[in-house]
Amino acid sequence: QELDNRIFGNIFHEAADIIYKRLPRHITKDVLQRQLKQKSDIERAVDEALHHALPHAHMGGLQLINRQVIIHYLQQLLRIDLRLAPFTILGLETDVQRPLTIQGAPPLAIGGRIDRLDLLRQGTPDACIRVVDYKTGGSRLKALASVDDIFNPQKIHDHSDYYLQTFAYADIVRRQHAEPVVPALLFIQHAGADDYDPTLCFGREPIRDIADHSARFNEL
Repeated sequence: QELDNRIFGNIFHEAADIIYKRLPRHITKDVLQRQLKQKSDIERAVDEALHHALPHAHMGGLQLINRQVIIHYLQQLLRIDLRLAPFTILGLETDVQRPLTIQGAPPLAIGGRIDRLDLLRQGTPDACIRVVDYKTGGSRLKALASVDDIFNPQKIHDHSDYYLQTFAYADIVRRQHAEPVVPALLFIQHAGADDYDPTLCFGREPIRDIADHSARFNEL
């Protein structure tokens, strides 16, 4: 089951990457509305990603169901972004890393692959960069209370590892940009509500700039 979930997630990520690489970097509501009407483009992106992940798989009943669900998820992603537009995509599937120095240890590097980097409200005092990580699983994220909870082993069942991953990415991006950097986990399954906001929170307080928490995060 875990392997199936991983492959499913990989197919969604690749299909989303295919769709967004075909769009202009500056995403407007018109761009997204046109894309939502082009269902055949979305279907082709999913078929391409399915074939890449499972080149020899027979398209039986289960695969056809998976295909339809991923198509639905991509449409959901486009609708979520429609509420956010206009924005500019700075990067898709972007690899980032930085050195990590620990006394007495050999040189290390930490990093990973960011699903998407968005620039929001460009040219305004509220401009920020959003580090977006897509999640296709059914888990509901429980907000942690503080940076210390990210490193508390007892919080792993609250998906503190998701926070760790996204914080690490956002911290690296913040070192390279002057704008505030916002960490976001976008759970596709739970994103239908009009007031849905994927921004990570501590308690009920959204994290508006990773820099506010970077010192403690890097210390731990």
